[in-house]
Amino acid sequence: MDGTSGAIYAIFLNALAHGLRLQSPSSPSPATVGVWSKALQSSLDTLSKYTPARPGDRTLIDALYPFVGTLSKTGDVKSAALAAEAGAKGTRGMRASLGRTVYVGGEGWQGVPDPGAHGLAEFLVGLSEGLQ
Repeated sequence: MDGTSGAIYAIFLNALAHGLRLQSPSSPSPATVGVWSKALQSSLDTLSKYTPARPGDRTLIDALYPFVGTLSKTGDVKSAALAAEAGAKGTRGMRASLGRTVYVGGEGWQGVPDPGAHGLAEFLVGLSEGLQ
């Protein structure tokens, strides 16, 4: 992992670990979907302090936000992963305002999803399939 993606993941995952610890500071307890949802939302809030990237910028954020939002609303990891996948697919043809596509010239990238969004969506779909 290099570039901005590495920094985004580092900030997000550190905030996620912190959010999980805050929800059960005195004694370990099972991490339910509700606990994960709150910690994930807190992680997005923290991440938004460090990056201007938002859905629609053609970055991995286009997969991350739908995953967290759908998980918070539905409590269903599979639905959340499918929302991430849809978010990633939605980056096809999207004009980039942030991320690698801004500084990588050439043609042809419009027909493929953002690589960061696609990679994250694939990870989340695989994770959801492993939980079944």
